[in-house]
Amino acid sequence: MTIKPEGCLDLVGPHVTGWVWLPVEPGRRLRVEVLFGESPLRVEAMADRHRPDLEAAGKGDGRHGFTVPLPEALAEREPLVDVRLPDFPAARLRGTPRRVIVALGLVTLRDVRTTDGDLERLRGFLAGMVRLNGGCVDTAVPGAADLQTWLAGAGDGDGGTDRCWLIAERGDRIVGHVRIGPGWPALPDSAALTLGIELHPDVRGLGLGRQLMLAAHRWAAGRCARLELAVLPHNARALALYRALGYADLGPVALPETGEIHRRMAVGLPAPYGNAGRGVTLVS
Repeated sequence: MTIKPEGCLDLVGPHVTGWVWLPVEPGRRLRVEVLFGESPLRVEAMADRHRPDLEAAGKGDGRHGFTVPLPEALAEREPLVDVRLPDFPAARLRGTPRRVIVALGLVTLRDVRTTDGDLERLRGFLAGMVRLNGGCVDTAVPGAADLQTWLAGAGDGDGGTDRCWLIAERGDRIVGHVRIGPGWPALPDSAALTLGIELHPDVRGLGLGRQLMLAAHRWAAGRCARLELAVLPHNARALALYRALGYADLGPVALPETGEIHRRMAVGLPAPYGNAGRGVTLVS
């Protein structure tokens, strides 16, 4: 039997947090070694902190989390962080390596353009996210032609559209996106559109997700009666954000392709206000 640990580097910033556990020995606590870029700084810790999300996801008793503070000497930099397992030197945690971003700084939110360059940059971001999550890029990332077809959308005859795709850029790097349009879990002819959002792990916890959601709400107001989304039940951070923004839990729903259970959530929208979020500049 192959003994292979599971784990993920969740967040980097003032603290580096993640988890790791060994399914064949669910009560064992594993050692982790956090490496900070080119510096000689290495910090060792035990993955023995209790995390309710891990327990809810069936990861033993949930006591497999770790937290390591960012060394003071690196507080003004943005070092690359990696995590190694001394007892399993060939193993790599999902989501590694990651860049420390303590202050988000200037972020620009804009529409995806249907140019080849923009579409390839978006595909590159989507592919990177798939790899971080351990998925298969070949099957999970749509081609440029498919993206262009989706963006063309279906007009309502009055110059309107039922879809929008916004990206968040930090310098020359895409760090997140939000997509609004028809599709699962919203039912056809239900006066609802579906929202999908994704942030690079480097920028989570800095308020960007909320700003992307609010921009999506501004765009969708007046175009549909409500927005729906699907979220994994153990994604506590996302659930907290959606609930804070007024989303109601409509119960479990299965992802059509895999049958994986998600929570279906929805929020009602007011009459139109403001613009669609195009060209918005976000500063934290």
